[in-house]
Amino acid sequence: MSITNSRAIREKRSQLTLTDRQKDILVGSLLGDGCLLPNAWQKHYRFQVEQSDKHKEYVFWLYREFKAWVLQPPRYIESSGSWRFRTISHPELTAVYRRFYQNGAKTVPPDLTRLLVHPLSLAIWAMDDGCLMPKQGFTFNTQSFSVEENEKLRRCLKKNFGLSHTSLHRDKDKVRLYVKRGSVSCLRDIVKPYVRKEFIYKLPLAP
Repeated sequence: MSITNSRAIREKRSQLTLTDRQKDILVGSLLGDGCLLPNAWQKHYRFQVEQSDKHKEYVFWLYREFKAWVLQPPRYIESSGSWRFRTISHPELTAVYRRFYQNGAKTVPPDLTRLLVHPLSLAIWAMDDGCLMPKQGFTFNTQSFSVEENEKLRRCLKKNFGLSHTSLHRDKDKVRLYVKRGSVSCLRDIVKPYVRKEFIYKLPLAP
């Protein structure tokens, strides 16, 4: 019998429920590098984190946040030089999948302004997909989302976090979400308490 379908795992699954903190982490991660994958029966979904060896400590931190949901600690993937872990599949993660995916592809949820509300979510997203720009702006690498979805993200940053100096920058036939210099200090103050030390290099954390 598959371990993922054993009685012990079914019992474990029945005892799990996402905490508010885990939900906040999921929101930021799914806007960034995290993903949800179907189980072998295509019935429910599991959360996967994978990062380069450079960000090993970040992967292990996220693993500790979801440890009760994970059967094995992160493992090194030699072919990609990365570290990865996956949770067990769960109905609550399936519900999250239905919000963040359409036809198997990531999307920005219609109710984003109700989901992206905690600074922890913003910090996770920034650590995953953000980079400091030469002219002291900050870019979220949101090229995988449509122009309309990027506009939804931009409006959410303004409404929920007061980041009013933002714009969409063209990247060939895609766009990226750009936080202008006028809002960088605000972004810094919001995410600084939650940023892992290994990501300080890519965030506008200087006083």
